[in-house]
Amino acid sequence: MRRLHIALAIATLLSFAGALNTAQADVITLHGGGLVRGKLSEDAGKGRVEMQTLTGGRVILDESLVEDVRTRSLLIEEYETRARSIEPTVDAHWQLAEWCRENGLKAQRSEQLEVVIDLDPGHEQAHRGLGHVVHNGQWMSRDDAMAARGYIKHKGRYITQQELDLLEKSQAERDAEIAWFPKVRLWFGWATGRHPERRRKGLANLQAINDPDAVPALANVMAEHEDRKVRLAFVKLLGGMPGQKPVSDLVELSLLDEDPEVRFEALKGISPSQVEAALPLYASGLGHDLNDVVCRSADALGLLGDRRVVPNLIDALVTEHRYKVRVPVKSGVSFGMTPSGDVGMIAPGSTQGTLPPNVDGLLRTGQLPYGVQVQTPMKPQRYRTITVRKEHRNREVLAALQKITERDFGYSRRDWQVWWAAEQQGLGQTS
Repeated sequence: MRRLHIALAIATLLSFAGALNTAQADVITLHGGGLVRGKLSEDAGKGRVEMQTLTGGRVILDESLVEDVRTRSLLIEEYETRARSIEPTVDAHWQLAEWCRENGLKAQRSEQLEVVIDLDPGHEQAHRGLGHVVHNGQWMSRDDAMAARGYIKHKGRYITQQELDLLEKSQAERDAEIAWFPKVRLWFGWATGRHPERRRKGLANLQAINDPDAVPALANVMAEHEDRKVRLAFVKLLGGMPGQKPVSDLVELSLLDEDPEVRFEALKGISPSQVEAALPLYASGLGHDLNDVVCRSADALGLLGDRRVVPNLIDALVTEHRYKVRVPVKSGVSFGMTPSGDVGMIAPGSTQGTLPPNVDGLLRTGQLPYGVQVQTPMKPQRYRTITVRKEHRNREVLAALQKITERDFGYSRRDWQVWWAAEQQGLGQTS
């Protein structure tokens, strides 16, 4: 029966040979696990399998040695052949990745790009070919970079944790939150209005709120209010509420509000029962684009004192951030004696210019031995915006690590990582 199965497989492949694209090859799998690639031949005879190999050779096998016969793309076969004989160098694997790209072999290209990165972790083209991006000076996948910034991939798009929480809420929860919006808007309007009695009543009603379902409605009118006193009142309202719903707003205000007192009160408002929900939010803050937010996140994590965030802190010891700065566009042009002895433009990148006749005469007679700078008068200074990168050694991150671990390896990520790995395996030194 086994031989009948192999014979039927071979017959089927041969019967469709004329209909197959020329870019198809046959693959024989042997019982021992070996593979033979090429084109099956009809001339093998009974009980035997003959194949013209990809390298031009001829192989005849007894059917008893054959486990399976199937057809695969010749391009795949050529790739397998190239990959088996490739030199273990960056350039060789990069060239094979390019060959894969030119021939539409996406999975195989990714495989080779991964090898390139293993050999050269800083290979920019390979990283970009895999869709990697730079975040805090390190290459990583887009998913990892967005996760470091606090975003989560949900159904093909990146959203914040708060957005995900809202999407996952039950209809009853959404209804309970929506019910608070008209009441909060009304009471807030009273509290900020001109009528004394209504101000008193509106303020009293707001201060009496202790239902976490009211957080979205309160945030809608108070979280970004221009008056810091309103934001402080919002923080104090959240600080008295139970459960997890107030946590994300408290964390956000503790990191992003422009007022130091608001930030302090927001951090103080997180109760011990809410720390578990706050930890991942502060850990995400370590990957923020703004260095101030990175440092504030580290301060908060140092106060919370949970060792689970040690790896996040180690990664954030040194971060790179981009800044946009305006710089003046130089408009002056310098003139003087050129190497040939002529008077002309001597600004970098320039070789020749013209001067007013009186200045030209003074230069030629040696009365201006140090040259002259001619600037166009009465023109407003022009500016352009450029992006610069700056690496930060984050003292707040180091301080948090020192406080949580009672160790100090400075800003060396490598030393911290080695120590932490030993700690996880129970090999760390005890003090």
